[in-house]
Amino acid sequence: MKKHVAQVKGDVASCTKASKEDILKCKKALDETAAKKKEKKQGGMNLREEVNIVHEEGDGFEDDEVEHVGSRKRPHVLGPMDRYTEINPGSSDTSGFNKIRQPNINDAVWKKRSHEVSQYLARWVYEVGIPFHAIDNDSFKHFVEAVGQFGPGYQPPSQYQLREPLLKEEVDRTKKLLKKQEEE
Repeated sequence: MKKHVAQVKGDVASCTKASKEDILKCKKALDETAAKKKEKKQGGMNLREEVNIVHEEGDGFEDDEVEHVGSRKRPHVLGPMDRYTEINPGSSDTSGFNKIRQPNINDAVWKKRSHEVSQYLARWVYEVGIPFHAIDNDSFKHFVEAVGQFGPGYQPPSQYQLREPLLKEEVDRTKKLLKKQEEE
């Protein structure tokens, strides 16, 4: 209706009976709506960039808050070169890759990445206590982005994993953050 009154061409026919004041009001309302939509989209992009589940070895992820700026163009599947990657770079043998080749390297990489995504989910569960409005929480949005970066095939953690190991990891992470804060 606003486009009709504001005489915006393309979607609807222009209103011939609208006063200049009505046209300006409707154009202003349309501009405000577009600005809000753009701001919301930019906020979502910023949240997506904060999530990063692909970490380099020794990057200190355990000690960090979620402040890694990641590219949105993460691979969703393991490629052919991933089977030659090593879990422990210190044990590499340069004489030939067939000697040390891991038979289930894809499983190990997927397990590690899946665990990192599970950590985002656990953090969200513990922070908000899962009320209905939890989907508006930034931690939930980080979790969703982590799942998106992981791609298809992510299996959510079991109730046991949420109660025991993931909770312990989150408590340890929080203690480390508190310790850092107390030192400052």
